[in-house]
Amino acid sequence: MNELTKFQIFLEQLKGDAIKMLPVISIKILWLIFIGFIFKPVINGVINFAKILLEKNKVDPLLKSFIISFLNVLLYVLFFFLVIGGLGIQATSFVTILGTAGIAVGLALQGSLSNLAGGVLILFFKPFSKGDLIVTSSGTGTVESIYILYTVIVTLEGFRITIPNSMLSNAAVTNMSNNPERLLDTIISVGYESDLELVKTVIRGILDNNKNILHEKDYTIRLKTHNASSLDFVVRAWVKKENYWNAYFDFMEQIVLEFRKHNIEIPFNKLDVYQK
Repeated sequence: MNELTKFQIFLEQLKGDAIKMLPVISIKILWLIFIGFIFKPVINGVINFAKILLEKNKVDPLLKSFIISFLNVLLYVLFFFLVIGGLGIQATSFVTILGTAGIAVGLALQGSLSNLAGGVLILFFKPFSKGDLIVTSSGTGTVESIYILYTVIVTLEGFRITIPNSMLSNAAVTNMSNNPERLLDTIISVGYESDLELVKTVIRGILDNNKNILHEKDYTIRLKTHNASSLDFVVRAWVKKENYWNAYFDFMEQIVLEFRKHNIEIPFNKLDVYQK
């Protein structure tokens, strides 16, 4: 048998094997097309159903966003295994391969796993909730949502800050919304020639006329510092947390108007020159 005949026999066998495998290949292709077709609608449907279910049971908003985020990742992983299963790759074999490379994968995902654990700790201990104003090392803002790896806060300027969960669970976070009331704490400076009793009387009158101040709680109006060019008074009063900024701005505006009316000097940088 010459080489040409052997090659022809090989082609015939290859053709026969291809014909036998054609139904299997066709099924796999159809399976992949089917998975690709239902991929997005199924995920969107499950996510929407989960949102409705969580809203119906009045689940905490932060826990809700965390569950939705986790469910989304889980569905992607599920479809991934469906795809490799459709290609004929055994899931157990794939898991074995991942297990063999477990150390490398673990090191690569160390930060992500830390953020996942941080998110669980935040949801368990609840140092803050959705809508709370918090102060972090990354900035100050209102908590918008928490996902499996990060938390989103919105600053007073309207910027969105994404903070890894591990940073929030392992660092100091000041929650400014825990208490219904907030202390308005500020410093008011006057000139050395000012009548101290008059200053305190005027400031108390301004606080009395500020509708956002909690008048049933006493104020603190005391001289705090003898500064280089001014006398500094500490002024403290309590307000409802939602009225804080209105109370603050109204107070600062009235300080200027009332001090001018009573000829109380508001000090500023100036230079006195004495000539002999």
